[in-house]
Amino acid sequence: MSSSDSTSITADPKKLSVIMAAAFLAGEMAGSGVLALPKAIVDSGWIGIVLILLCCVNTGFSGSKLAKCWIIIEERYPQYTEDTGSPYPTIAYRAYGKKMKYLVTFCVAATLFGVSTVLLLLIAQLLQALLIPHVTMSYCYWILILGLILLPLTWFGTPKDFWPMAVFALSSIALACLLTFIQILIDGSLNKQSTVPEAKITFKTFVFAFGTILFAFGGAALFPTIQNDMRDRKQFPKSILITFTILLVLYTPVAVSGYFTFGSAVKSNIVQNLTQGAITKVVQSLLIIHMFFAFIIALNPISQQIEEFLKLPQTGFNWKRYLLRSCIVLLVIFVALSIPHFGNILALIGGSSVTMLTFIFPSLFYLKLCSQKNTEWPPIYVSLHERVYLWELIAIGVLGGCAATWSAITSIVTSSTFTQPCYINPDLSCYHDPNVDCQ
Repeated sequence: MSSSDSTSITADPKKLSVIMAAAFLAGEMAGSGVLALPKAIVDSGWIGIVLILLCCVNTGFSGSKLAKCWIIIEERYPQYTEDTGSPYPTIAYRAYGKKMKYLVTFCVAATLFGVSTVLLLLIAQLLQALLIPHVTMSYCYWILILGLILLPLTWFGTPKDFWPMAVFALSSIALACLLTFIQILIDGSLNKQSTVPEAKITFKTFVFAFGTILFAFGGAALFPTIQNDMRDRKQFPKSILITFTILLVLYTPVAVSGYFTFGSAVKSNIVQNLTQGAITKVVQSLLIIHMFFAFIIALNPISQQIEEFLKLPQTGFNWKRYLLRSCIVLLVIFVALSIPHFGNILALIGGSSVTMLTFIFPSLFYLKLCSQKNTEWPPIYVSLHERVYLWELIAIGVLGGCAATWSAITSIVTSSTFTQPCYINPDLSCYHDPNVDCQ
């Protein structure tokens, strides 16, 4: 084994294996995205199915290049073979300098913070639906209560310290997707005589749907953090391949069946279309379990980045670290109470920061690192067809991301319906009033 090979391997038994790394990625990525995909296909037409397949392939390839970026960094700079709290910004720094590092740091924080907010909103919404009519507590109060319950669970150090959560997150969402698919088929068979309404597809709805689809595959912000916790970091591309295979298997049946069964009547959260019954109740329970753990996984990289910036100890008991993470959770709760709907958040994050982290930055950084020269570094050859593909991904990211971001912003600004913040209308309910849609 060469010295460069050994730098990426550690004997720490707590480090993640290839399968466990894939479980972390799939467990965090599959959740709020799959619930919104049927609506995304309705808004984009049958081409949305093709977009899901293309996004899966392209983001998987882009993620593998991001993984190779970290391997290049470790081989060139041995100091990074030790655990670091901000691997993605480190890649940006070594490729383009401090300004790019700050930009990536902001994008990672914005993406994962937005994901965490969406997860908290979804947990509250699902829990309220599950307990009706036995408990009639306001949706807003559920947001606050659940946030406070989750708060101490975010104190775990790095992913290797809470790997069982990844197993629970992945297994629960896999079973939830299967049961959702079954219930959609049941609902479709019961309403087979009904005419499924078709939605009017416009440029605005199409790019809005594109942003939602990007969000469903936008886990790149988490990739370097998981890779950094692996026993053999060079095996991370295998974890990515497993992850996106799992996502495609989970996403496609739910998205396609929801589209053909409910048509334009589908909601931003497909669970709200399901007929209430035993299966739907189980689905809601499984989704709550999944998102409970996915919330903890999503917030961890943000905490590590800030702790590294503030030079706080990331091992052992440290009250400053726990206080910082508690403040982050409280901020998530505040944002969730301020914007108690998530449809626009999905599209906005998907079109902006997720697009940059998933399509633009990995390709740019990989090409830049491969082009850098040093007499002590082995040359890295990038073939012409690979170079063309990478630039195509960058172009897709720039054009599609700008369009999706613009669509999401205009939708938020010009929306005719406005849901008041919870601290103004604390009795808000997504289920008691059929006219209120918290999406």
